[in-house]
Amino acid sequence: MVTALAVAPDGSWLASRDGDGTVRIWDAATWQKRAASTRHSRRAALAVAPDGSWLASGSWDGEVRIWDVTTGRAQALMRVDNNIRACAWLGSKALAVGGPRGLYVFDYLPATSPAAG
Repeated sequence: MVTALAVAPDGSWLASRDGDGTVRIWDAATWQKRAASTRHSRRAALAVAPDGSWLASGSWDGEVRIWDVTTGRAQALMRVDNNIRACAWLGSKALAVGGPRGLYVFDYLPATSPAAG
């Protein structure tokens, strides 16, 4: 069962979140799985950065993760004090997440861009 979807701005890949909490990244040309993450607890929201280099996920356990879409590996982990029901990028360097207790905004300043690494 798929519970969340997010699509890259150029349409080259998409991310899905399954009912078991697994976040998967798919190649849109071949429909082959590029990567799969560790599971999030319960439901999760997904958002793709405007430049397509990062995927963010937030879950009902209060975890927010930022994924490198090339490797499928988590690059950052943050926690908030309540469940996350929505997330959206503000440009490519800031992430907004929200839930019953309000809105949280995180600056994300990676050491290097995944495209440059």
